[in-house]
Parts: sequence; C-alpha cells; structure tokens
Amino acid sequence: MHDDLLGLLDKVDRAVAMSQGVLRAEDLAPVATIAADARIRLSYPDWIVVVALAGGTGSGKSSLFNAIAGQDLALTGGIRPMTIRPLALVPDAAGGALDGLLDALGIQDRVSHEGLPWLCLIDLPDNDSVVLDHRQQVQILLPKVDMVIWVTDPEKYRDASLHAGHLTPLAARQEQFLFVLNQVDRLEPEDVARVIADLAAALREDGIEAPNVIPTAASPGSGPPMGTDRLLARLELLVRARRETVSRKILVDLGEATAALVAASSGAGGVEFEARWQAALDGSVGLTLDGNMADGGQELAEFVRSIAAEAGGETGDRLRDLAEDVPSRFLGCVVDVTGSPDDTATARPSWWQRVRGRAGETAGETGLDAGRLALATDGAVGDPIRELLAARGEAHAAIADLSLAVGEQQRRVS
Repeated sequence: MHDDLLGLLDKVDRAVAMSQGVLRAEDLAPVATIAADARIRLSYPDWIVVVALAGGTGSGKSSLFNAIAGQDLALTGGIRPMTIRPLALVPDAAGGALDGLLDALGIQDRVSHEGLPWLCLIDLPDNDSVVLDHRQQVQILLPKVDMVIWVTDPEKYRDASLHAGHLTPLAARQEQFLFVLNQVDRLEPEDVARVIADLAAALREDGIEAPNVIPTAASPGSGPPMGTDRLLARLELLVRARRETVSRKILVDLGEATAALVAASSGAGGVEFEARWQAALDGSVGLTLDGNMADGGQELAEFVRSIAAEAGGETGDRLRDLAEDVPSRFLGCVVDVTGSPDDTATARPSWWQRVRGRAGETAGETGLDAGRLALATDGAVGDPIRELLAARGEAHAAIADLSLAVGEQQRRVS
C-alpha cells in the first residue's frame, strides 16, 4: 500500500499544479500541505509510532507523559495550562530519522530517551486552554500524528470543549484514537466502571463507534503510576499494525483533501461555451452594425461576466478582470476592421461619434464587415476565454482522476 499511497500523492501534486491559476490559493494550500505532510510521514521508519497526548487543563496529561517517560520532563499543574509548547519524547534508536517530521510539526522542544524504541510521544498544549494559540496548535498537530491518546478525568470527561469541539468533528479519524480516564485514584473502586461506561456512551454519541477507554492514575497520592503498563501494551499492539494504521490515516486525509478540491472546483465552467459565445458574438456585432457600438461592447462584457460566475475560483476572477477590458478590446476590433484612415487617440473620438450617429446604416455604409468584425472579436475576446476554460478543464480532469483513484483505494482497504 506504501507505493499506492505514493502514487496517490503524485496525483495530488499533479492536480494542485494543474489547478494553479484555476482555483484560489486558499483552496489549494491545505491540500498541498496534506500531501507534503503525508510524504514526510511515509519517509521515516515504519517501526516508530508517533503518539500525541491531548486533553484539557487539569486532566493529568503531562503527568501521564512523565509516567510513560519514567522521569519528570513535562511541567504539571491543575489550574492553568502547564504545557505552553508541544514537547516530544524521541527514542534514541530513531537517531535523526524523526527530525524532518518534528520540524514540519513545529516541535522544537525534544527530549531523547533510551526506553521504548518504537515510541515517539508528544505532549500537546491543553485543548481547552484559555490561550487561543494552544487550541490552534492542537488542531494543526492532530491530523499529522499516528495516534492520539485523549486524556480526561472524572470531573471533565463530558466537557463540551472536548466532545463538541474536537471529537465529533474528528470522528472520521477514530481508528487512531485511544482514550484514557486518568486520576481514577480519586474515585471509589466501585465507581470506576460506571464512569468508564458513561464516558464510552458519550464517545459513541460523538460518532466513535467502539471507544477503547483505559483507566490510569499517572500521579497517584501514593505508590507508582497505575494503568500505564496496560496503555503501553495497547500501543505496542497497535505498533505491529502501524503501517496499515498510518496508511489508513493518510488515506482518510487524502479523501478529505480530494473532497475539498472537488468542492472548490464545482460549477458549470463553460459548458456549451462555443454555441453560447457565437450567439453573444452575433448579437454584439448586430448591435454595432445598427450603430450601437457601446451597447455591443457592454453586452459582450456581460456575457463574459456570466461565464465568470459559472467558472468560479481563480478562473472566475480572471474572467471578471477580462470582462472589464472587453469594451475597449471590442472597440479596437471595430477600429481595425473599419480601417479608419487615422487610428490615433486624437482621431478616435470623432470617428466614434460618426459611427454611433449612423444608427441603422448598412455594413457597407459604415465600412464594417460583419464577418471580419466577428473574427477579430473572436480572437481578441473569445480566445482568452477559451484558454482560461481549457486550463480549468485540464484541472478538473486531474482532480477527477485523483478522486477516482482515492475512491478505488478506499474501496480496496474497506
């Protein structure tokens, strides 16, 4: 599947490249970022899993980080956010293989460890932090890691910022989620199972079909941490299927990216353009032959604006810019076809008035040749529209090819 994913990423790159100047930059940037992140993720050893700890203030997330690391590395506290920036625990066995990924994630704070060689653990800022930047960091990092351990506690396990703000929107990624109910030492033994069941029910309401909840006490009042061994054993089982897990995650990301591209490229975009263009061109030339040159140019401009509205995106913007220039382009075509003896800026106003004042005169009387005027206007206005719509059509074809390929790959692994 690794090679299949690389093939899909090549199609993403092609679709993005073909869509330059067709879709807006803000529509292309997220897709290009997803593809770049996926390439980085596929480039480092497949025996390492990158796991993020996410949770709210006071849930004991940093305490759990320290318990897994076997030493106090992350600051802990229960009132204000203690993790200001993400902190990564990197296995010595990885060497520098994870540097590119962590650089791409913007994680500068790193600590090496000699423990589990397959685990890179990231302590994220609190997802309900009062500091806005913390929430933004969490939202940016979550799609880029292999696994996410959501840490909550007996008080805040039904908190809306966790469920409505994060888990419900990210339910499509549930295969990469584990859930920890931390600080269970604060509960009576008979209440632990009840709270876990209630948390699992809340997670199912979020769209998590089969939530796996592990009880822990990362920093109990006395004795060693509780439940971390079970958590690590669960993670190690997942590591064995790491390649498939990562591949599925990347495929989910590519599916979302492709859907965004399809949505951004929607619209008629020049369907039956030639027939419609010919009708608009004939009407404009007819108005000019009747002496209504200004109306002829304006009607042609309105036609271009209607095509722009259908095309949308960057193509639509460029067509609207072209529409502003259409009246002057059309006038230039009239001047060229008429063969005015003095086609200078100073002579043009009197010529303009003379032609406009001859409403109803024949083409021969005005010196206009309908066929030549249509041909000249087709080149000055029609050809630029065709070029823009052709580029849009090529972009749509590349996006459609990508969408079909992603859909086929998703069917293979489902």
